Amino acid sequence: MKKRKLVILGLNSGTSSDGLDMAAIAITRGKHGISTKFLKGHKKSYPAILRTKILNLADSKSTTLEEIISINNSVGEFFGENAASFSKKLSHTGIIVDAVASHGQTVRHIPVASSKTKYSRGTFQIGSLEMIAASSQKITVGDFRQADVALGHEGAPITVSAMQRLFASNKESKLIVNIGGVSNFFYYPLNYKKLRPLARDCGPGNSLCDILCEKLFNRKFDQNGKIASSGKPSKRILTLLLAEPFFRNKTISTGREIFGKNFAEKITSLGKKFDLPRADIISTAAELTVLAIANKIRPLCKRDSSLSKLYLTGGGRKNKFFVKRLAETLGNIKIESADELGFNADFIEAAAFAVMGEACLRSEPLPTVFDGINRTTAYPVLGKIAQPP
Repeated sequence: MKKRKLVILGLNSGTSSDGLDMAAIAITRGKHGISTKFLKGHKKSYPAILRTKILNLADSKSTTLEEIISINNSVGEFFGENAASFSKKLSHTGIIVDAVASHGQTVRHIPVASSKTKYSRGTFQIGSLEMIAASSQKITVGDFRQADVALGHEGAPITVSAMQRLFASNKESKLIVNIGGVSNFFYYPLNYKKLRPLARDCGPGNSLCDILCEKLFNRKFDQNGKIASSGKPSKRILTLLLAEPFFRNKTISTGREIFGKNFAEKITSLGKKFDLPRADIISTAAELTVLAIANKIRPLCKRDSSLSKLYLTGGGRKNKFFVKRLAETLGNIKIESADELGFNADFIEAAAFAVMGEACLRSEPLPTVFDGINRTTAYPVLGKIAQPP
């Protein structure tokens, strides 16, 4: 901890549960603040059997403790083995990893307590930290969301302070939209005296279209948005889907529980009812993602006249339907890839968890709620630390 500079290997697997993203980030603390540098990233897909088990657990309404224990350890082993392998490759280039920071794999997210089901709010990520530490032989930080939940918040979006550290600028307002399994945005205004940072989930992202593509076309995803572009969105179905409570309440986070398998089945049922071609169903789901994002960020664009660009990150930035429709829907805002910010946009979330891991090791509390209001609440130190053998 006496080192001013730490190299942290951030690990992340998103809502789509495709596999592991790894990002090595150099974080330096000096007289003039904290600087970050992206060093290298790497992706590793889940083995088919492990991905199936993860999705079954995430979508299931019932499971056993034995299944949870088994998958938690399996994901931890997978993360740890790949962190060890990537760290070894990095060492051959002179990059020595000091610690690992793992978000894990979300399998359940309950942002609001339910009197109907009698469940309390909470969030659950699998991927044993001890397994990662044992395999990688590195100090491992993880389970970042629980300290935020303990303060009465939703535990998401959790990377807001980290994204601010990575991308906030004293030259321009920044608006970053992530289209991962779900979609969310991060807004950092130039003029902090008049405007406040803001971040929240928008609604569905890639995972909804992925589920429908597998169901209707036997494809894992809609590559480049070709299927969505070939179809025509149904305005009638979109009106019904936009009545979903998430779009009308004050909840700031969501997940597969709302926009997953059951929601996809709802869309296919409506498609059959209105006799839609399969491509139109995909196009409708994709349009819902676009409208959900546009409805959340349009007020920001009106409020901050200096906003001229929207930086896209996540797999959705490669979907031409999303990019084209966002440009058409938002009008004057230029849509660019977050790669333009100097980071490989495939690894931005993993990089954010690296930043959070470094903050935890330094015992630095981070703000988690960015809703445009000044708050005096206590800030949590996010994460838990597992020591290697």
